[in-house]
Amino acid sequence: MKSSRLFFSIALGGFLLLTTNGVVQGAPNLPVKDVQIINAKLCADIKANLTLTKGTNGLVTISGTVTNIGKGNFNTASVAELIMNLAYAPKYSYMMTGVSDVMVSKPFTTLKAGESFAVNSSYQIPDFGGWNPAVAAPNAMRHFTLRVIRQDGSPYKSGEDCNTGNNTASADVSYLDVKH
Repeated sequence: MKSSRLFFSIALGGFLLLTTNGVVQGAPNLPVKDVQIINAKLCADIKANLTLTKGTNGLVTISGTVTNIGKGNFNTASVAELIMNLAYAPKYSYMMTGVSDVMVSKPFTTLKAGESFAVNSSYQIPDFGGWNPAVAAPNAMRHFTLRVIRQDGSPYKSGEDCNTGNNTASADVSYLDVKH
């Protein structure tokens, strides 16, 4: 009987030792994929925003921002450009008119996570006949674009900008042009 108690005590002690061993050491074994996620590089993500305000007599106020919404710092020689394009009815093709103007070109290299800068301007529409009255259809449109590109014009490389799909913002204003 004493040998069975001794065996039971040894077995119970071994069981307790095995089950509490992980607790005593303090850290569970992590799968390799979890370790890679922990060691992932923080990535920058540049986002462009654009707002147009129609003023009197064809004045358009353009308010743009470029923001690094990513978790990492942005460190690539780039440029924020504010561009205006013109189109006339009935096809409204910007390519057909050939009228395009880079209104603002603002170079930058660094943008910390969460930081932004403004890209603002105004544009006076020539030959302005009014903003879309209810009785007449517009015959002209101005297309404004704020885009962020690399200074050398090449695409961003992997790790420079996590989501290049939000590097461009655009908006249109339609109006009556007195000459067309």
